[in-house]
Amino acid sequence: MNTDSDAFTIINLMGVKMKKFIGTVAMCGAMMLCGCESNAESVAKNGDTVVIDFAGFLGDEQFAGGTAQNYPLTLGSGQFVPGFEEQLIGAKVGESRDVNITFPQNYVPGLAGKDVVFKVTVKEILQK
Repeated sequence: MNTDSDAFTIINLMGVKMKKFIGTVAMCGAMMLCGCESNAESVAKNGDTVVIDFAGFLGDEQFAGGTAQNYPLTLGSGQFVPGFEEQLIGAKVGESRDVNITFPQNYVPGLAGKDVVFKVTVKEILQK
């Protein structure tokens, strides 16, 4: 007999599977869009797309909006604040780095002009 609790459990399980599916689709989409090859032994160069997990910290506190998983970032594209992308050049798949930046003065209140650290893990490098 199905109960509301059983239905909730099934929906939660579907949600977890859906998150994994969406992450996989995003990674495949990034590979197709840039006509790239994935190479686990390479190092990231300007123009490559790195698939990264990252979390931003102001002091010891993680700040809202500074976290993502499986994010495809093309190095040199200027998508992120100055200094972020450059610090990933030379990274390898599986490598974790602390990316230290200072947010611009005209950034969001509470973070403008602040020194922050992003803990970044390179999951994949897609080379052109």
